[in-house]
Amino acid sequence: MTMETVEIVAPALVAGLLVAFAHAPLGIEVLRRGIVFIDLAIAQIVGFVIVALALIGYEGSWIGVQAASAAAAVVAALFFRWVERVLPDEQEAVIGCCYVLAASAALLALDKHPHGGDEMTRLLSGQILLASWADIAMAAPVLAGVGVVWLAAPRLRQGAAFFILFALAVTAAVRLVGVYVVFSSLILPALAVNTLDGPRLGMAWTSAGAAVAGGILVSGLLDLPAGPVLVVAFAVSALAFRLALSRRRRFA
Repeated sequence: MTMETVEIVAPALVAGLLVAFAHAPLGIEVLRRGIVFIDLAIAQIVGFVIVALALIGYEGSWIGVQAASAAAAVVAALFFRWVERVLPDEQEAVIGCCYVLAASAALLALDKHPHGGDEMTRLLSGQILLASWADIAMAAPVLAGVGVVWLAAPRLRQGAAFFILFALAVTAAVRLVGVYVVFSSLILPALAVNTLDGPRLGMAWTSAGAAVAGGILVSGLLDLPAGPVLVVAFAVSALAFRLALSRRRRFA
């Protein structure tokens, strides 16, 4: 591996591990609640806001874009919390509809954009291999903060607080890794340990960490798009962990 490859892979690896640290516990809770598509919906809403700001010519700071995206994500998350309380039997359907609406709005917004296809690909697949240490420095406080709060304040895992933490974590991750990797990093490590008796978070982190390390390494060495490679890596890691845990339980 050349020094140039290391300089590209190192920040991408750190960014991926930060996302995995924040997302693994949230994914376990999402799976427990049965609201799997909330991550896609909120990530797509964040993506639409980013696209809309770019199209209207907003040239503010990274913090300004993140603040606007986070505000939209929190509003959406609180709406989903309201749906959970008022329409629990229709919650997943409402979340799915919101995802489709946000995705369609983004497509319509980019229809006349000269580079609309590229922008949509970037939104969905992310640009983690282009992540700089400055990007990580701005996203890290949110991602690490969500993870620490989750571990240190269990009472915030319930009610509206969970939805707000979720919205903040997704907002910080979308610009780094894209919508598809946001979904994969939340759901696949949780699925990997879903049949495990007892505490699951440590194994979920291990599965996610292996996926990030393997995916970034393969992407960097073979010059492949990082987003799709990471999605495949999360799937392979989850399947391997699921099979290994199942085998261990069968022979225990």
